[in-house]
Amino acid sequence: MPTIEVREILSREEKLELLDRLERIGSAKLMEELEQTLLGGIHPEYRNNTEFLLRYLLLAAVLDQQADSESARKTVRELYLNYGPDLFMSPEKHFDKINEVVEKALKTYEPKVRVLRMKKVGITLLRIGGYLTAINNLSLRYGGLSSYFKRFLNPRNLLERGILGETMLTGLLYEKAARLYVGWVTHPDLPIKLYGDRILKSEIPMVVDGHVAKIMARTGFLGKVRIEDPNNKIIEAERERKNIEEACKDIKPFGDLFAIDYGAFHIGINYCNERSPSCERCPLNNLCRKNIEIRAF
Repeated sequence: MPTIEVREILSREEKLELLDRLERIGSAKLMEELEQTLLGGIHPEYRNNTEFLLRYLLLAAVLDQQADSESARKTVRELYLNYGPDLFMSPEKHFDKINEVVEKALKTYEPKVRVLRMKKVGITLLRIGGYLTAINNLSLRYGGLSSYFKRFLNPRNLLERGILGETMLTGLLYEKAARLYVGWVTHPDLPIKLYGDRILKSEIPMVVDGHVAKIMARTGFLGKVRIEDPNNKIIEAERERKNIEEACKDIKPFGDLFAIDYGAFHIGINYCNERSPSCERCPLNNLCRKNIEIRAF
């Protein structure tokens, strides 16, 4: 993949100011948007049930991949409304009616079939069937997700060994989705906080999708980026993930990386459109270097 120099770059002091702003935005939006899109309809009894929340959010992370995010989260909520906690807590009871569960999911779920090159029904069946199988298997082997996840000492260890190193989970989650899930279940400001307050927020991995990488390039935080080809300047987010995470740690060693990531994502989808960004409304307007030729897609 070709690498290009970013046209206008921030100074180190400006980079710190950028991360401070993104962290504030992300911190303010994290719980608010999780509540609105996923947690709002859960019965109070299960809002404090760690095992249920771990399982519920895992399905959300699985369905969110290469799909319309709103449709994925709506599908999880609808399945909860139709089947209650039982679908998540007793998956083995639903193996003989997986066709019914998938048919209900198909009413709301919109995976990106052109990207995945599979039929919608096939993607949905594989993801929901795979999810139920994984939950059942890990429950039989370890007693549940909570007891399994607590075998790993910190969020990074959980990501690399507990999820990406476990066949039943790495088969369900690409690395980006796994990072999102780890943030959801370990961040001290979110409901589960698997490790309580024992971890630093700087230990939680960033997600870094296309929107986040785009913001880091357009603002001038990055000095050079890898792109798909010189003509369209679409940033290679997956290849830039490690560079972005390390650059953030260098500038703000004890920063809340997950909140910084979410702040950049929020800016990317709400203000920084691919072709016509709303710079005048953007909270980063007076700081951003506006390298708008770089895009997420």
